[in-house]
Amino acid sequence: MEGTKTGGRAPGVRNRRTQALLDLAEQGETPCAFALRLMRDETTPPDIRMQAAKLAAPFVHPKPQPEPRIVQFTLPEKLGTDQLPEVHESIMQATANGELAVEDARDISAMLETHRRIIETVELEQRIARLEQERSQ
Repeated sequence: MEGTKTGGRAPGVRNRRTQALLDLAEQGETPCAFALRLMRDETTPPDIRMQAAKLAAPFVHPKPQPEPRIVQFTLPEKLGTDQLPEVHESIMQATANGELAVEDARDISAMLETHRRIIETVELEQRIARLEQERSQ
């Protein structure tokens, strides 16, 4: 009988912890409610109460989000594709000088790229419309 496993759980049987959690879920108690109940139970050992508090804390007290930063800068009155390189260069320079955070510069650059694509799309639509009009005459 050497090397033969005897005892223990039968295959497919859940361990006690998993079964207890499933039983609580069937009763409608969420894991957070369970952790809070353990945390408040004075008969529970302090180390388990502390662990329960750590588990429940992110649900009860979510991490506050930082206030979004506001970045002000001037743009030409009508921003066309011919001004975009100059504007982008000033953003890069401000980032290099430490006046603008890399994340802010990235966001502004993405906005400029979107603006460029919009201008390009409008110009292409206008050119196609002119070509179709010339072709129909």
